[in-house]
Amino acid sequence: MRYIVYILIFVFVFSCKNESVNKLESVDLENEVVEIDKPIEVSEIHNFETLSAQKLSEYFDLLKLKSQHPDFEEDIVAQLKGYASEPIFSFKINDDFEIKNIRSMGEQIKKADTLSKLQFMFDIDSKFVKMKDSVFAYISSKTIVVDGKELKSNKVRFSRE
Repeated sequence: MRYIVYILIFVFVFSCKNESVNKLESVDLENEVVEIDKPIEVSEIHNFETLSAQKLSEYFDLLKLKSQHPDFEEDIVAQLKGYASEPIFSFKINDDFEIKNIRSMGEQIKKADTLSKLQFMFDIDSKFVKMKDSVFAYISSKTIVVDGKELKSNKVRFSRE
């Protein structure tokens, strides 16, 4: 009878000990941070059409914001100058205007080693007006070095010509 009690105590102690070790390991795994170096795909960096369409949408959103909040006009105009040196749209943008179907027209034209030109067509919709318009995007690219790594920097500016 004694042997059975000793065997049960032995099994009980070691089964509890194993359970606590497993719990500790699982907690350590949950809190462990794993860093994975994901290589940046070239298509993510060089997709000028997507970048230009996004910047055109941001430009249009800033114009809407300017009409909604005239008290911030000075700051918004400063941001708009980063997108275009002169106003792209000759009409006043209201709250109900929306830009849709931004698409590139034709091929990208290489103006210089670091400058490309791309034409975009888009639709402007509102309650009263539906129209199509186009604008040129000038994409300037340069290589910069950050922490010893070479990165490609792209800047987009818009113009009517």
